[in-house]
Amino acid sequence: MTGCESHSCETEKHCHGSAKSDECHAFVEDLLCLAKCAKHELLKEKMKKIFEAKIGKKLDKVAEAAAEAVLACLNQKMAEKQACDDFTEKLMAAFKS
Repeated sequence: MTGCESHSCETEKHCHGSAKSDECHAFVEDLLCLAKCAKHELLKEKMKKIFEAKIGKKLDKVAEAAAEAVLACLNQKMAEKQACDDFTEKLMAAFKS
């Protein structure tokens, strides 16, 4: 979750003496927060484009290496679980005989 998503402008209300004034103030604060979030999202998208252009191919290789490592770990864990399940099955069969 980004700062924009977790930030609530309503927590920073100032009292101006009437409920209508408070609602208007909250609306203005919400719009300002929305504008800040939009600016941050746009900046983030622009940075992504620059990174892609400058180091995209390198990041492709990094991502591929990371994905392959995760898959290898998952395959190993699945094999370990299967071996453990096989052992448990044989053990239970031995106790039942």
